[in-house]
Amino acid sequence: MANARTASVKVGNEMSLPLDSTLGHLLRRSQQRHTAMWTNQFNGDLTGPQYAVLCVVYSSADLDQRAIGEMASLDKSTTADVVARLERRGWLHRSPAPEDARRNIVRLSSPARVALRGITDTARQVQGDLLDSLPATQRQRFIELLGRVAYAGDVPTAERSDGQPVEPVLPLPTAPGHLLRRAEQLHGSAWSRLVGADITPSQYAVLTALSGKPQASQVEVSELASLDKSSGADIIGRLASRGHIVLNRDPEDRRRKVLELAPQGTALLRDVTPTVQSVQDSLTQPLMRPRDKTDLIRHLKGVAYGTT
Repeated sequence: MANARTASVKVGNEMSLPLDSTLGHLLRRSQQRHTAMWTNQFNGDLTGPQYAVLCVVYSSADLDQRAIGEMASLDKSTTADVVARLERRGWLHRSPAPEDARRNIVRLSSPARVALRGITDTARQVQGDLLDSLPATQRQRFIELLGRVAYAGDVPTAERSDGQPVEPVLPLPTAPGHLLRRAEQLHGSAWSRLVGADITPSQYAVLTALSGKPQASQVEVSELASLDKSSGADIIGRLASRGHIVLNRDPEDRRRKVLELAPQGTALLRDVTPTVQSVQDSLTQPLMRPRDKTDLIRHLKGVAYGTT
């Protein structure tokens, strides 16, 4: 991903939305930071989606794979992969449901129950580190606002299906990392529905970055758009092949390429930005007061860029 310590730069102008105050971009950047922190703490031994599945299986009895995926906010393919990996690890096991042998119930193994408390301590530390840039008095409000966006309204009660405390797992409806991933998924769905396939959120971010910083290098544009080196190069190449971006040699350093918006890219930005704004508005619809939206963007910006 792009450098999480990159300072927040106001990128955009009258033809595009400023990335550092646009909900979808901030959600993606915040999720990138969460993933990086999680990977650093767990050294690749356990992913966020795997932990979410463990939380769901612990918190709700007698679920099949489909229900687990829905509650963990994972698509069908990802759920199947995660459950299979945890099963091979010996942390999950499946057995036929008593009332329907064609339906497999997924349950935690004894080793997983033993390991969960220590895993949750680390997961809780990641959530705390993610919110470290926010004032302590504002963190709960941020979680509440983000939860309403992530669940498109009322947030589910964080409790076990049998009424027992959710320890030793994090309650997903109040876990910032889970809420970010869920809200980002809603953003992707709204984008597909309203904007369509002509331009992706990452491509829009690249064009927007160039609209505010012409003659920038590929590295600079990728950082502003919150893309890692490989993804940035691929997206820039695709936009250039479609005539939206022009790649030029830097007159002061012939080994360096600088980018600029082509007229076609400028026209695309102007045309699509009102619809991109409608995507952001659809996500914030559950926030009833203007102040709620303002506070969410302000706090999310702090999380996304690691700044107060």
